[in-house]
Amino acid sequence: MKLLFVSNLYPNPAEPARGTFNAQQVAALSRYCQIVKVVAPVAAARRRDSRPQTADTSPHPSTLDQIPGLQSKVSSLKSSPYPVLHPPFRHIPILSRPFNGWLFARSIAPHLQPSTLNSPPSFDIVLVNWAYPDAYGVMLLAEKYRFPFATTVQGSDINLLFRNRRRKRQILRALRASRAVFCRSAALRGRLAAEGIAATVVYNGVDRDRFHPMDRVEACRQLGLDPNRRRILYVGNLQPVKGPTVLAEAFRLLCHPERSEGSLAGTAEILRSAQNDTGVDIIFVGDGPERTNIERISSQRSAISTAQSQVSSLKSQVSLMGARPHHEVPLWLNACDVLCLPSFNEGLPNVCIEAAACGLPVVASQVGGVPEVVREGVNGFLVPPGDPAALAVALRRALSHPWDRDVIVQSVAPFDWDANARQVVSILESVV
Repeated sequence: MKLLFVSNLYPNPAEPARGTFNAQQVAALSRYCQIVKVVAPVAAARRRDSRPQTADTSPHPSTLDQIPGLQSKVSSLKSSPYPVLHPPFRHIPILSRPFNGWLFARSIAPHLQPSTLNSPPSFDIVLVNWAYPDAYGVMLLAEKYRFPFATTVQGSDINLLFRNRRRKRQILRALRASRAVFCRSAALRGRLAAEGIAATVVYNGVDRDRFHPMDRVEACRQLGLDPNRRRILYVGNLQPVKGPTVLAEAFRLLCHPERSEGSLAGTAEILRSAQNDTGVDIIFVGDGPERTNIERISSQRSAISTAQSQVSSLKSQVSLMGARPHHEVPLWLNACDVLCLPSFNEGLPNVCIEAAACGLPVVASQVGGVPEVVREGVNGFLVPPGDPAALAVALRRALSHPWDRDVIVQSVAPFDWDANARQVVSILESVV
């Protein structure tokens, strides 16, 4: 079977960490079918910012070449056995949203249309990842050139985009025209079923050559961190839907529980034991509009009831690392004590799978497909979204819980790229 893959979520020179899960899936698919090409449009605004997100921007020295098996993985993203094309996707942010499907189709058309109107396409089927504008744009071309396509939806492309009636209609039209629909979680399958769309759950995999337990002290040394301090880690975009400011508030409660008031008063007693000599830090790996709010919350000064009546802030305990290359993430996961994902909305987040594969417990919001990865007391704890007090308590529990690293790693054994590829190819071959 000849497969053509389309998605705006794919690593590109300006954003090498963008959509790495898609690059990993395509690599796995290539073992079971022929990848004709990957068409991964890049928004014109992003193309103008060609600064690559590499280790050179790190404030800490990095010796990634010394990590066994890691450098080859970095190189594999730079050189591909199949063509990876990045045509410009020209649109006007916000203003062109109703027409982005058409603009997306225009961007990818030269790479999907047959050489002549009556000649057959060079592929058997298109697999498109992301509902809008990607799947809708592919559908417009499929109607014109009469080729089959299948769609994979991730989570936010349904949970968030469905809030707009016009986009919801466009997405449903594309999904109904798809020969097959794949989704990343059972929760998302249920959401689609309510709209009359039959979808198959195909879990993302994890690159176990890269994401596996490492020696904590060595990981800290690689990143220039003190191995004697405990750390909470956040990895992801600093967007409101991801809840990073909720985490910043929770961290403030964790470190200064005496600030709890009213309904949070009970939280103070639970958290008071969190203050000890070893200390707790928090690291945000990622960038986005919530960065300034995190800095504001971290800089708020708190009167501490001590004999010296000191006044302090959390600024020295909070590190905002900015966007880091994906191949560096395993180091951060192995250098920290707990990963936190305080999202308001999720599909099935890859970072939870990657953390567990490294033996790191996860504290996350009980939303979307997260409970399909995070199992209470086995590899983490779940909390209601948007509740800093509950999140602070869960983080305190996670920091003191006697986790079994081997059990955590085994908890995500079913998340495998090879199994993902075999399932997808089997279904695609049945619908071509």
